[in-house]
Amino acid sequence: MGTHTFLLAMSRGRYSEAEGLAGSTYCVFTAPVELQVTQDRLYLEGENLVLELLYGLHSEPGVLRLRQVDTNVVLEESPTGSFVRFLADKQVKYIGQLLMYALQFKIQDLSAYVSGCADAMKQLEDNLDNRLDNSGTYRLLDFRRSYTQCGNMVIAVKEILAHIDKGYYPMQMQNSYVLQGQVMLEFKFLEERYELTKNTVIKDFDTYTSIVNNNINRSARLLSIISLVGVTMNFLFGSLLAVSPVLGVVGGLAIGGLSVGASVMYRTNKRVERPLEPGRRRYSLGFRRKKLTAEKPVQTVEAQEDEKGL
Repeated sequence: MGTHTFLLAMSRGRYSEAEGLAGSTYCVFTAPVELQVTQDRLYLEGENLVLELLYGLHSEPGVLRLRQVDTNVVLEESPTGSFVRFLADKQVKYIGQLLMYALQFKIQDLSAYVSGCADAMKQLEDNLDNRLDNSGTYRLLDFRRSYTQCGNMVIAVKEILAHIDKGYYPMQMQNSYVLQGQVMLEFKFLEERYELTKNTVIKDFDTYTSIVNNNINRSARLLSIISLVGVTMNFLFGSLLAVSPVLGVVGGLAIGGLSVGASVMYRTNKRVERPLEPGRRRYSLGFRRKKLTAEKPVQTVEAQEDEKGL
């Protein structure tokens, strides 16, 4: 009882400071998280409803649990306290409204993550351009794993909203129908945005993988040619080294210079996007804009014959 802190009173709420949670009705109390939240779900414990949510994919991770205790609600949240701040400007009158506000908070958190995925993918590709080490592959896999986790959360929220919409919890969800419609509409937009971004991310991922494979093949061919030339020149100038030390030293320097030059050429062969000058636009190859000139009047047949001297 001592761990529960009074947060707000709902409609017909009565808070008893002396008795705390046991002596209060229609109140919301806060408490530290007792059990770890592992997934987004809505379920019943006897006759009491429990909502568990994860949030913070785009920021500091956090967990949230809303646990109904008779007519009261215990709000358990990680120290970030993002949902409590979200409720600061909200008026909670019923348990159903509090639950829908929690789902709205979850949807907005997912929307913020999905909206930044396309830019994050582009920035990641630019940072990993022309890199062949495993660190780039691992970073791409981490990004894709995070996006997959977001998709699992979208499906979980959809399942929760479907159960609420079908009337599985009529007693707890009373007097929240207007808010339910608003949350359903926001989730629809989130789902469409997620599907659109998913197609973009997957295509970008596949395209980047193809580019990396092409770079590896090109580098392998270049290294094979350098090795072949190096072996030949090493054999040639190694033989000359016994006859003339000067030619042997010159040949060794030539081999080293060839290797260094090939490495520098590969390192500098990166994609560079130059900014356009003001007032100019990019066009596809093979297309040119024609310079606009003043219109010339159409000459008659007699005028054309006079110009020719006929």
